[in-house]
Amino acid sequence: MSGVWESVWNEISDIEFGKEPYMWKFYEILLGNYDFRGKKVLELGCGTGINSVLMALRGAKVTLLDSSREALEIVDKILDIFSQDGELVHGNALEHDFDGEFDIVHSEGVIEHFLGKERQKIIDAHSQALKKNGKAVIIAPNSKCPPYRIGKFVSEKLGVWMHGGEYPFSRKELEFRVKGSGLRIEKTVGGEFIFSFGWLFSPVWLINGRVLKKSIQQPANERVVKMNYNNFLANRWGRVWGVVGKKA
Repeated sequence: MSGVWESVWNEISDIEFGKEPYMWKFYEILLGNYDFRGKKVLELGCGTGINSVLMALRGAKVTLLDSSREALEIVDKILDIFSQDGELVHGNALEHDFDGEFDIVHSEGVIEHFLGKERQKIIDAHSQALKKNGKAVIIAPNSKCPPYRIGKFVSEKLGVWMHGGEYPFSRKELEFRVKGSGLRIEKTVGGEFIFSFGWLFSPVWLINGRVLKKSIQQPANERVVKMNYNNFLANRWGRVWGVVGKKA
């Protein structure tokens, strides 16, 4: 699995960010007017880490964990671009030593890479690191999104799927497992409904690093945000679920 992600991060090692990307807008929908000033934030499986960097810009103290050193090198570069500090941790999200330390623990595109007992354990890892009244923000693919499922199936058959084993969640399973980790569900929102149709062409763009970079760093358009997130269609067939769970 680590070899798969090393190749992904090598593909986009020269990524650049300017304005806020779409995924950050999804975080804003999930967290509302959350005050990040002085808050401690942990991102599990951070990838590019851009969402944590944007939290740092709003006053958070951020820690970013990933099993890929290549990913952490990208994060280090992005932190430097934005003149922000962050603690970078090379490690396994399932085996971290954090216990009740953070106000927010979040991940995007992480929990769907686990099966069996580890499928619950990775969500428990979010809860474990949270303070009392802290919030877990978890974003994962929606198993009920037809374009995504079709594109993924074809990409796998053609041998161009580059994200390793990926096992999407239904809303029911995601909420069940979040509750099972001791968190109270505050919000569940669907997203990327319009963008989901692009996954029908994923056999083409998955093998093009430039397309991958553009999709990650594309600045958000507010009109497109409204069509993509937290509406009737997105809350049923969007490509991703976002859930917020609060620790009692």
